This record gives sequence, structure tokens and C-alpha cells, in this order.
Amino acid sequence: MTNYGTFYGIVVGPGDPELMTVKAQKVLQKARYVFTPIAGEGRESIAHTIARQFISPDATITKLIFPMIRDKALCEKSWEENSHQIASVLKQGTDAAFLTLGDPMTYSTYGYLLKKMKDLYPQVKSVTIPGIPSYLAVAAAANLPLVEGSEILTLIPGTTPPDKIREFLSTSDTILFLKHHRNAETIYNILNEMNLGDKALYVSRCGFEEHQTTTQPTTDFLEKPDYLSLIIVKK
Repeated sequence: MTNYGTFYGIVVGPGDPELMTVKAQKVLQKARYVFTPIAGEGRESIAHTIARQFISPDATITKLIFPMIRDKALCEKSWEENSHQIASVLKQGTDAAFLTLGDPMTYSTYGYLLKKMKDLYPQVKSVTIPGIPSYLAVAAAANLPLVEGSEILTLIPGTTPPDKIREFLSTSDTILFLKHHRNAETIYNILNEMNLGDKALYVSRCGFEEHQTTTQPTTDFLEKPDYLSLIIVKK
């Protein structure tokens, strides 16, 4: 019977290495195999860049490609192939860590990978180490309380249909748009249509010091919306 190592999901936070948890740092310092996601061949891993200083110099770093596409079949193929690659290390009885940005259980690549690992290798022990999600880091950076009392907070992925976006904007007190970069123009137009443009805050690269941008959504941000960005609408 194979004695598998433990599969660790390590959250590196929104961008600032100092926002990584102590637990995440300790696991990475001991890990000998670290897997990190990239969007395509030759691309850099933002998660690895953030966590680099905490990874042992003796660790083996492996980049796993997770294509940013909507083709479910191709996505399933990448999740399965990457699960097998991680399992090849775990089968040796060695622990493996997978790096992920933001929150591991909210619109995360890690969430899909974790489900696939459970399906293919149910005998593997998985340990997920949570961290600071981007929207909480943004709210803290802006000194903006997201909700108080009985106010309602809603998270909306950018792929949400326009009619549902209007509905949530009408019924919630604070709305957070995540993964919105491919649907930025639609969101921008709806905010203006509902007279909420002046209630919105666009933040990109939170925690990346010199690269962080905070502004109201304008036509400028539509030209090249950043993948690492979000919109907060506080009514």
C-alpha cells in the first residue's frame, strides 16, 4: 500500500509577502517540492514571486500550466494532468505544496485542482492553509468598512450575466466584482446606467507597492483592465 505524502494548498495572499501567514511560511520552509501555477508556457508565476523568500533553496520548483480559457474540456484535461504530476511526488511519501493567490476557496484555480485530486487520489491527505483574500486587503488599504450592522455583502464574478449584475447591485449594500477583467466594459456601463459610478472603487495590484492603483472606474481602466484587480461598490 502506498504511503502518500500530504498535499498542501498554500495561500500567498494578495501580493505583499508580509501578508502571508506564519503557518504558510513554516510549511514552505520545510517543503521540498513546490508547485506553482502559470497561465502558459514561458510565463512567470506571480504566486512564486510573492512566496520566493520563504521557500527553501533546496526545494524543487515546478510550474504547472493552467490555461485561462472557458473550454471546460481543456480545463478538465489540465486539472487532471497537473493532479497526476503532483501525485507522482506524493507517491514517494513526500509532501508537496501548491501555491495560490488570494483565497483558496473563492474563484480559485486551487479549488478546481483540489476537487480533481480528491476524485483521482482520495487516499491523499489535503491540508489547505487559508490567507488574506484580495478584497479584504483592498478594503483595509482603503480604510473602507465593507459592511456594518445588517448590511449585505455580495461577491460577483465578472462573468455574471448583465441582468443578474443589475439585480445584485439593486439588492446588496456592498458589491465586490472579482475576475471582472474580461467583462469590464459591461460592468462599467451598468454602473453608470444605475448611477453608481461615483460609489465604485477600482483597485489593481493591491499589495504590490509601486504598482498598486486605486481610482474610480473610468474609460481609462477599460483599455487594459488588470487581471489582478477588483471593483468595490459601496452604496
